[in-house]
Amino acid sequence: MKNQPVLTIAIPIYNGERTIKNMLDILMPQCNEKIEVLVSDNCSTDSTPNIIKEYQNKWGNISYWCNETNLKTDRNCIKCLQKAKGKYTWLMSDDDIIMENAVDKILKFIENGDDMGLIYVTTRDFRNKYIDSESCQKHEPEAMNDICTKDKKLFMKYAGYYWGFLASFICNTDNFKKIENPEQYADTYWLQSYIHALCAKGEDTKLGIVKGPCVGAGIYVNTPNFDSALINGVYYKKMIDFMINEIGFDKKQLNQMYKNRTCHLFIHDILKEKASGIHKMNYKTMYLCTRKYVKAWVMVYPCMFVPSFICSKLMKKYRKRLRIKDDIRINRPE
Repeated sequence: MKNQPVLTIAIPIYNGERTIKNMLDILMPQCNEKIEVLVSDNCSTDSTPNIIKEYQNKWGNISYWCNETNLKTDRNCIKCLQKAKGKYTWLMSDDDIIMENAVDKILKFIENGDDMGLIYVTTRDFRNKYIDSESCQKHEPEAMNDICTKDKKLFMKYAGYYWGFLASFICNTDNFKKIENPEQYADTYWLQSYIHALCAKGEDTKLGIVKGPCVGAGIYVNTPNFDSALINGVYYKKMIDFMINEIGFDKKQLNQMYKNRTCHLFIHDILKEKASGIHKMNYKTMYLCTRKYVKAWVMVYPCMFVPSFICSKLMKKYRKRLRIKDDIRINRPE
């Protein structure tokens, strides 16, 4: 395609007035004619439309639309991917950050390399407010060099911690458009991961890793508005099994990743729910997902018996240490 953008950065958004400015302030100065920026508004009821218009007036290279009805998050992501014109498409949350100089780094990696089905861009966590890349928490291992490989196990060695995180992966747009009926993966809370896995399908499909840091993942003290045992336990395991059985990812590696992830999340979610008084997690489902793990018996299940007032005190100390002033919020609206 003549004058095709190299990279589409697509932002599905709903009521993002609290975070989108910080994200765009860092992103937009990095963009040039090789970048397409799309914003798909899922019927926001706050000042998001006005904020986006301000940035359109300032930068001019943002395409914005507001859906006629709320499509919910998954279908809004699909719409972004369907409208993308770039060779690669990067779905980006409004509350995460594309770090300084990351766009140029990614463009060079894409333009100087082979065609890839999926790219992992090295990600780090920030809490409360993004300051700079050095203030973010990193998770080992981090790639020391850019990598292009057909080895899915090597790819997941670096990408596994953030598997499921929307902003950490860039997919080949043509590979996405070859997926039959992507809507079948909607409403599982892991649509993006099914799409990313399908873009990586094939023994000869090349996978990329861009050394970082590139993305700041916003970690907020939120209480889920869903049953974490169902979403992070049952649905996530179903997606992991799909990757193993249908795409060819390593079984042992992914099952280990699932164990570590579920135990870590369930500890935090149990304590946060007790502190907030908002209970969504089905403990029976949580138990069925984790009962074969020693780590769950030692670290997860005891959390169910911690008194709520102690959880509240622990959360207050945690928030004070991180200098978090906002109230605990429900995560996340559609």
